[in-house]
Amino acid sequence: MEDRALLELIYRSRPETVAELAITAHADEGETAAAVARLARTGAISAHDGTIAWATPARWTADVVGREARLMRQSADEAASRIEALVADLPTLLRHWAVGEASGDIVPVFVRHGPQAAEDLWFDIAREQSESAWSVLPDLGRYLQTDPARAGRFAEMFAGKRSVRAILPRSMAGDARLVAIAERYAAVGVEFRLLDDLPSWFWIDGEVLAFPIEWGEGWPSSVVGVRSAALAELGRCLFRELWRRGEPIGGTQQPWGPLLALMKQGVTLDAASRRLGINPRTGRRRIAAAMEQYGVSTLFALGAAWAADGESTAR
Repeated sequence: MEDRALLELIYRSRPETVAELAITAHADEGETAAAVARLARTGAISAHDGTIAWATPARWTADVVGREARLMRQSADEAASRIEALVADLPTLLRHWAVGEASGDIVPVFVRHGPQAAEDLWFDIAREQSESAWSVLPDLGRYLQTDPARAGRFAEMFAGKRSVRAILPRSMAGDARLVAIAERYAAVGVEFRLLDDLPSWFWIDGEVLAFPIEWGEGWPSSVVGVRSAALAELGRCLFRELWRRGEPIGGTQQPWGPLLALMKQGVTLDAASRRLGINPRTGRRRIAAAMEQYGVSTLFALGAAWAADGESTAR
């Protein structure tokens, strides 16, 4: 008898021992004991000295999902630390690389200096339209001094992108001026999250990764931009982990949140979409965006990641 069928038999007959289960299943006791041991390793039941105990499927499934979610968070935290170390070391390595740089270098590098270096670099490369622009901005003081016309140009460029996200220091929520600026950008589709202890200023736009000459600066006066799909993806990996830890400004819920909340109750995606008054196609796009955000490919994995994200945000 297969393990799944044996588990179903245990639920129906509730045997207290392996011997009793073997009789009920009309199976060899040794083979039954081995199957019980396998089921115990999955968490579906527990077994000790030939006795069997069980919990409801809902309870042990929740326990397993919770354990896997904790392992996912631990793995993500460890990976984020490794990624940050790589990104932080990149400016130093590039300075050494520049000593022997050939004129035909296949990885274009852009360097800008000055009080507006961070903005100047983005304006220089943003003419090449990309689908997304993600940034980490630990120091927002400069934005209070930005010329309104220049800020308007930023908004125009953002409007042409599919995904524009920025992670800001949590302290900005207490400054009404900064909140007002964020609200103006949010009106053109920019998403924000708040997080303590941001590692450094950096951004990713298409295949360009930009970071300060000295990693850790909140608003650098010397910046480097590297056009490399591989390095841009490295920056995106770090950004995704920081974004996962962050909180939306004002607790604003992501567009897929209401859908996932209904689906958690057993409602289908199309039915949840209609209940929320949106087209099912729009609902599917939102769930696809959520899968991309959490880096998963199944609805079950999405539900677990979303639940874990909620737990980490609540702490």
